[in-house]
Amino acid sequence: MTALNGARPRFESVIFDLDGTLADTEPLVLGCMLETINAHGHAVDEERLLKYIGPPLPVMLFNMLGLSPEQAHPIYMDYLRRYERSYMPKTRPLPGAEALLDELDAVDVPLAVVTNKREDAGRKTVELLGWTDRFRTIIGADTASDPKPHAAPLLHALDILGGAPDAAAMVGDTESDMGAGRNAGFAGVIGIVGLRDADFLLSEGATAVADDLPGVGALLFDR
Repeated sequence: MTALNGARPRFESVIFDLDGTLADTEPLVLGCMLETINAHGHAVDEERLLKYIGPPLPVMLFNMLGLSPEQAHPIYMDYLRRYERSYMPKTRPLPGAEALLDELDAVDVPLAVVTNKREDAGRKTVELLGWTDRFRTIIGADTASDPKPHAAPLLHALDILGGAPDAAAMVGDTESDMGAGRNAGFAGVIGIVGLRDADFLLSEGATAVADDLPGVGALLFDR
């Protein structure tokens, strides 16, 4: 289908990451993680945390601090409580998010969110932004058998969308997103430069990179 401005979508379905991709939550997530991890007696600064951001927090705590799942669990649960209570209400869309979602909706491209948040937290974030009707499904770290960078959550989302990997695009901002798109065999794996630089995203599986969401739109449409 062609949009009113003559643009044609290059992909039959599109899956988005949430934090740092559509939602301006990176400072909120980092702030809450730092607050929580330090409150549990682990001295971590933002520079160190940024090196490990992307996987679910328990995986980050193992990679960064060597914490076992049993040691990480109370920190993770405390993080979820703090984030929902004090940080989530501050969530706002990133510049260009509404316009890009409008454009994809206008040409009936089915959309999904695949996040490494828990599914309930992802749904609450989407609801807070008023986007519940924009996505056919929201997949969290606890929805499929494995979180990103595994292919499982993307393929699960595609099953719901009725799409195929060779006609789908994944949009995200970390190596977890790029790896998931690569592992799922997606035709397009679009990395947003910011948290990670362009060369790193390309090395992790991106087929193209953009500086912002308008740039993503230029990659999703033939204009």
